[in-house]
Amino acid sequence: MLMHIVLFKFKDSWSWSSLEAIEAERVTRTHPNHIDEIKGWTCGRNITRRDRDIATDFVVIGLFKDRKTLNDYLIHPDHQVGVEKWKAIAEWSVIDIELASDFTQSSGLLSTLNKFTSAN
Repeated sequence: MLMHIVLFKFKDSWSWSSLEAIEAERVTRTHPNHIDEIKGWTCGRNITRRDRDIATDFVVIGLFKDRKTLNDYLIHPDHQVGVEKWKAIAEWSVIDIELASDFTQSSGLLSTLNKFTSAN
């Protein structure tokens, strides 16, 4: 199982008071309703105030069965709508990690994801 993490940072002059930001968030929240490849999904706004140099404004964390389903998600038309909306207002960083891997460490509640990985 893969965990897909995206951190969004608003470009200058954009914020949560912008209608475009609210729309990008709305589209992102509904991806699981339209994209079958998504096995798990959470997204949300940053709730703490930190130095703008290190903080981001929004995060997406998605779970995908494997690289093929992640790639199918990336080209899905509904995902592409979200990409276009975020592209206008934010920059982002992405990381994809394999949950059951020698290169990934999980503990506490997140370690339960490894049980789902080994069951699939």
